Amino acid sequence: MPDDRYTNVEEQVEYGLDTIPEDRLVSVPLRDLMYAFQTFRELVRFFHQPLRWQTLEDVSRFIGNKDSGALHLIWENYYGRLGDSLPPDIEAAFDTDRFDNPKTPWYYEPRDDPDR
Repeated sequence: MPDDRYTNVEEQVEYGLDTIPEDRLVSVPLRDLMYAFQTFRELVRFFHQPLRWQTLEDVSRFIGNKDSGALHLIWENYYGRLGDSLPPDIEAAFDTDRFDNPKTPWYYEPRDDPDR
């Protein structure tokens, strides 16, 4: 059973978000928002049904790489479509530890660590 040295995916994503007021808004082109939404939709469509990812080959084929497949879509959202949508103060916060959980995610740790 993993110990508290490591975090999970949810803890990594949620860290620091409580420092942003809930009523703060940004403007994003609808087409870019839909691209992100459709990306999440495909991720959910694939991963919600374990029969679709029974082998490592299934997952690898779906994930692809930065030029094609799900990783390409994630890359396009992160570096392209939504890359410039954050306000300057939030963008600058990535140069600090504001959104960086001080605990390491479990998937960064050596595979031979029994607590991984």
